[in-house]
Amino acid sequence: MLARVWDVVKATLAVSALIAAALVSADKVDRQRTQPIIGAALSEPATTGAIAPSGNP
Repeated sequence: MLARVWDVVKATLAVSALIAAALVSADKVDRQRTQPIIGAALSEPATTGAIAPSGNP
């Protein structure tokens, strides 16, 4: 009985360690990534004429 409980505790600790390592790694990657240009996402896309503007039908 005690051996089975110990196996469950070990498995839980192993999974917790894997989750913690993934979170730390993701945080490290997020901090190293360059910040996007603030106004880049707010600008309108260029008009190419591929889709004609809809007028009155």
